Amino acid sequence: MKQTQTIPETFLGVGYTRDRAGLPLEAVRVPVPQPAADQVLIRVAASSLNPLEYKLADLNFMGRTPPVVLGLDLAGVVVAVGNGVSGVAVGDAVAAMADLNGDGGWVATGGSGGEGGYAVARQFLTVRKPPSLSFRDAAALPMCFLSAFAGLYRAVQAGDTVYIPGGGGGVGHLAVQMAARVLGAGLVISSGSTPHSIELARQSGAHHVFDYKRDDVAAKMAELTGGRGVDLVFDATYSEAGFVEIAKTVRQGGSWVVLGVGPEKTTRLVETYSPVDSILAERGAKHVNINLLRYFSEPATLDSKAKTFLERGKAGRGTLGKVAVIVDRNLADEK
Repeated sequence: MKQTQTIPETFLGVGYTRDRAGLPLEAVRVPVPQPAADQVLIRVAASSLNPLEYKLADLNFMGRTPPVVLGLDLAGVVVAVGNGVSGVAVGDAVAAMADLNGDGGWVATGGSGGEGGYAVARQFLTVRKPPSLSFRDAAALPMCFLSAFAGLYRAVQAGDTVYIPGGGGGVGHLAVQMAARVLGAGLVISSGSTPHSIELARQSGAHHVFDYKRDDVAAKMAELTGGRGVDLVFDATYSEAGFVEIAKTVRQGGSWVVLGVGPEKTTRLVETYSPVDSILAERGAKHVNINLLRYFSEPATLDSKAKTFLERGKAGRGTLGKVAVIVDRNLADEK
């Protein structure tokens, strides 16, 4: 292990200290982890909390032994690296996603004496932070970005009509940007329920944004596509009722890509009947599930092919590396 500064033995983090305790979360003092081969240790400047993490605290479905520190998306400075790490060095400012079956770096700031949090991340889930991006904003990106990328990359073809419901959400607004500005979709349609979310989807590049509480979205989509339907839906809404209506917008032979476990399983406690697969089968449409959690709940799935897909590529052209490209481009457009 390579390091260039003194690292404390413990830090005060935030997470859950009892099995299935749920919210509110608690402060807990935990050891600073040590990076193994191909891992980096990051002194955390900022971290974010995803809905997945609320569910981890509430259900502990990964079977962790508390205490568990949350804040799995994070940004900070590399303070140590394990054997075999290249491309990221001690002193680099980075954004990263910690393992979803591990610990994050959410630090308890109140009463902590100004100490920082620490977390390890795998090299292929760590990328240098662009200077124009703050630590806070960088910490909100990794899990949402990877989810959107996994759902759209190679699924969107140039000129496709793509529907992304919830285009003002955390995953949704990144998916809109990718489809409209990077992957070459011809028409990007989205929807939202508040003026803020509708405007964010529009600013992110959606050509049409509907208010799903007021508009007949299915009718408007049929009008836009000449009754054909859309080539691809990327659905991160996690609503069974929404799944049913949204699946009806897919064209014959199209694709419905859903984030998470999908229909019938929108709660981890109860499974319910869903007609979504029947709707898609009538259209000869594909049903694709995107679930980053599976790589960590079923470690065998995180094979070399999966790592290559997730890993940032040369010159920042890989997965997390694309964060810098998209965000820098958008910041430049706003100046």
